[in-house]
Amino acid sequence: MKRVLLLSAMVSCTVLFATSLFGQKPVNKLVTDNTCNGLQENVHRQGAAAEGLKAGADRQGQRAVELQTKADRQGAAAEGLKAGADRQGTDVTGENCFAIIAGKNTTVDGSVLFGHNEDDSGEQMLNVYIVPAGTQPATTEGGLKIPASIANGYAVGDKNNPGSEGKQRTNGKFIWCEFPGMSVADAAMNQWGVAIASDGCNSREDREDVTDGGILYDLRIDVAKYARSAREAVKIIGEAVQEYGYKGSGRTYSVADPEEGWIVAVVKGRHWVAQRVPDDKVMILPNYYTITNVNLEDTENFMGSPDIIDYAISRGWYDPHSRQEFNFRLAYADPATIERASNRTRHKAVIEYVTGGSDNYDPYSVQPMFTPAKKLSVADMISMLSIHNEKEEPQKIIGAPEQPARGHLDPSHIPGVCTNVTIVSTIFQLRNWMPKETGCVMWMCPGRPCANVYVPWTLGMTEVPEGWARYDDWQEAEQHHFSDATDKEKNYPEHPYWFFTKRWNKLNSNYIYWIKDVQDKKWQMQYDIFKSYTELQKSLPKKLKKSKNRKQAEQMLNQFTADTYKKILSQKSIKP
Repeated sequence: MKRVLLLSAMVSCTVLFATSLFGQKPVNKLVTDNTCNGLQENVHRQGAAAEGLKAGADRQGQRAVELQTKADRQGAAAEGLKAGADRQGTDVTGENCFAIIAGKNTTVDGSVLFGHNEDDSGEQMLNVYIVPAGTQPATTEGGLKIPASIANGYAVGDKNNPGSEGKQRTNGKFIWCEFPGMSVADAAMNQWGVAIASDGCNSREDREDVTDGGILYDLRIDVAKYARSAREAVKIIGEAVQEYGYKGSGRTYSVADPEEGWIVAVVKGRHWVAQRVPDDKVMILPNYYTITNVNLEDTENFMGSPDIIDYAISRGWYDPHSRQEFNFRLAYADPATIERASNRTRHKAVIEYVTGGSDNYDPYSVQPMFTPAKKLSVADMISMLSIHNEKEEPQKIIGAPEQPARGHLDPSHIPGVCTNVTIVSTIFQLRNWMPKETGCVMWMCPGRPCANVYVPWTLGMTEVPEGWARYDDWQEAEQHHFSDATDKEKNYPEHPYWFFTKRWNKLNSNYIYWIKDVQDKKWQMQYDIFKSYTELQKSLPKKLKKSKNRKQAEQMLNQFTADTYKKILSQKSIKP
């Protein structure tokens, strides 16, 4: 345990050092010490949780039933996928995922940090593509659904201000995390440093209002291709929802760039609302709408459908005579999502990590933004995305076979923020004081963050490490996103993602015995990655300033990520 604590502290300090370079003011030593101490404290809680086996059999059994229900729905959806299927797909992940956005004044290096766990059941396969800029014109041909403003070459939301002087817009470069067959799982970061991911947030809306089948999958792809800022990403989502109508029940899209973050809550049909994350706040999002009070006159911090309140009144979801201020969450959310225990426990756990307190938690009144007790780092994001509801008391499983020195305790992984169905965890580190090619990084962890390391995918990269893309051409992947989406391991047996799924299945068969040793090795490797990446980034800004050295810098970034995965994939066993 002492080694785990030491390694974790080293990781945090290394991140602080790395992100204070390249033009940023040195980080105050007191802040550094506090961050290291805070991370030590969190890892200690994680270690205690691993030893105590916190969650009980009843909750585990209930979770298994829920996962089986979702797996059945996922399987039914997979069977229906075929060539020529509706590009938008179906929203079958309404109860999964978790997101955190930290404003730039709440982080140790002044970056906007955006962390996200993508949770989905069924057979999933992560592919990564680096899409070059200017390879696809912005048209609606081939079924692609984009807002009219983009199709007409205008800045989104301002048709009187041509964005390209009459020229047709084309896509920007972006790093695309693709899950074949999934409508709401992909994440991306583009050349302007705009990142996007989403969380299922079911609404109470029961009326369908769509045009041409509505929009779902293309929302995130539109943002990845065309959004030049997080604010424009919000406008793209809003305009598309109003133009086509949202196909799913409800969802919250999180978007961020090096200046700011936003959350965009969309509702089945044509209603949506968005709120900016203040620079001095941290946004925490489980699987229900977190936006509460809305002020559309405050255009710096809110955007949304003009009739967002009037429509709620017409449906009987809000009574203006109640003397209660309009609350979007209470008006539009499916009440079951607010009541769900899994939402409450993980939401509360991360709030307590951020604020350092343990106030009474009320999902009906809790606000979406929080003031952190300390500055946050990438290592803090890793810790939060790995949380397993440590404070819950362990419970014995009646009738379980005797286990040496452990008692009758559940040997499997217990879900929290990190779950049995976390298929990828990403942390977008978006720095405005560095060139975007090196200042915007997607730290990606394939699978469960409690047991795997995060590897940097830097915006300046131009090549994907061998094996991570099932198609050589990203447009072919886009074309077959829904049609080539079954029997993935059978059809692509050499894909590196299966290393992580098989590794997880083995670990999960005896999680309580192996996890401490696995995490010990994980933190050592994570520290080594941070340290090596820090050294790499020292030389890159100067190279990027000279066109003759740019190719060399790009290749250095490509090679670092490729070599890191080679080292990870060379591990033969997780067994201590």
